[in-house]
This record gives sequence, structure tokens and C-alpha cells, in this order.
Amino acid sequence: MRVLIACEYSGTVRDAFVAKGHDAMSCDLLPTDKAGPHYQGDVFDIIGDGWDLMIAHPPCTYLTNSGVTWLHKDPSRWAKLDDGAAFFKALLNADIPMIAVENPIMHKYAKERIGGTRQTQVVQPWMFGHLEQKATCL
Repeated sequence: MRVLIACEYSGTVRDAFVAKGHDAMSCDLLPTDKAGPHYQGDVFDIIGDGWDLMIAHPPCTYLTNSGVTWLHKDPSRWAKLDDGAAFFKALLNADIPMIAVENPIMHKYAKERIGGTRQTQVVQPWMFGHLEQKATCL
């Protein structure tokens, strides 16, 4: 399977798929931390290259429920929210058969811009033996 790991520079998820025999590539604006198939640049340069699966980890700074209060304290964040939501939505609606987009729980303003949420899973670190609580939606 051809797998694109969008917004990942660590190579961790990419390498897990490669270890299982998949043709996987990470993509980020930053260089990769580990040698391996990586595209450094805009994910939309390669998003149409025939991927079977995309797992995306877009930035959550302006979308997450935990930061919503800052929208009202810093008006400049509203434009960044619009940009972040548009990026998230473009990844979610890419022409790839299977897509998983990871992000924390979103606030209502982000949901409005994305067109609601379509999360099918919410996972917590404690579900995997860690003590922390940080809901991650897929």
C-alpha cells in the first residue's frame, strides 16, 4: 500500500509503515529527523501522487478547544484559525481512498469552518498505558 504521512518530520509513523512492508513517505515543511522517504515541502505538491492511505497530523494551535480563549484575547488569531481550518479541511477532503486526520478536540469556531466534525475515534494516552490525559480525535 502507498502511504503518505502528512505533517510528520520525525519519521516515526512513516518508519512503522515501512517496517510492515508498505511504500510509505513522510512529508513536512521541515527536514526529517531520520533518514528515509521524506518530501520536504508543501503536502499539496504530492497529495495527488496516487496514495492509498494518508495519515495527517496538521497543526492544531488555532483549532483546539484548549486554546479557544485566546481567540477572544488576540484578534489576530482569527485569521490564523481560518487558515488552519482550511488546511485541515483540504487534507480531510483529499482525493485519497483512506484518510485519517489527527487533532485534539476542536472548538466550535473550528468545527464551523471545517463543516462539523467527522471524528470516528477519540483516544487517550491512558488507553495505552500512559498516565496523561489528552484526547486525540481521528
